[in-house]
Amino acid sequence: MKQRVWLGGRDLEFEGEQGDIYFANIAALAQGGGERHLARFAARHLHAASVCLDIGANIGLTTASLALACPKAHVYAFEPSTRKAMRLRSNLSANRLSNATVVECPATAESGSRAVMDTIDNWSASVSSPVDFIRLNVEGNEAKVLAGAAETLVRDRPVIFMEFNSVAIAFEARRSPLSFAETIWGLFDVFVVDEDGRLWERDARAFVLDNMLRHNCIDDIVLDLKPDQDARSIRDALAVEFRAECAAA
Repeated sequence: MKQRVWLGGRDLEFEGEQGDIYFANIAALAQGGGERHLARFAARHLHAASVCLDIGANIGLTTASLALACPKAHVYAFEPSTRKAMRLRSNLSANRLSNATVVECPATAESGSRAVMDTIDNWSASVSSPVDFIRLNVEGNEAKVLAGAAETLVRDRPVIFMEFNSVAIAFEARRSPLSFAETIWGLFDVFVVDEDGRLWERDARAFVLDNMLRHNCIDDIVLDLKPDQDARSIRDALAVEFRAECAAA
């Protein structure tokens, strides 16, 4: 199945699977708040040659948005699902977005005795260009991705544009959204993104309250690593999230 989507001033075509809720709503998502926030933030804060990572790329809507926003740059689209990665490659090719590459791996670090999977740090060791920007939407698994990117975050200090989904954090990570927010606020300077792509500071408690009561549990936030943080402090802080998840399992 195929659907046409207006995005970044272009008429694009996306292929997906029947019964996939994301694909069924892709035209609406392209005009929704999340995509507007990302596109307007990119227009305000990224330069044309930025190196971007789209972690949790799905079938390519946000990858396309970033590829169009940074036409002289390169977007690396991370997607762990083989079926979705296949659709992602097809959609990028069909829309002639040659400045994007699919990376078929989960980009997470697992805790305890569980196997260590491919991580952003492992991947970035083989790439010569520094990472300028990370878009992160992994349905509650953000702590694992950030822990697996600790060396990259310290070395390149990329801006991180992250979806904060309280429902996914509670049910996927089995973690208190407030506790996770307080961990993130401790590691990063955190800003809320408004409709025009502008950034506003909020403290963790006020943000989570608004997120749950006023914003249907979904917000976009921007993370800027604090200067006193190193790779070990990032991993140590996020390890608390891993231990809480394992204890709840």
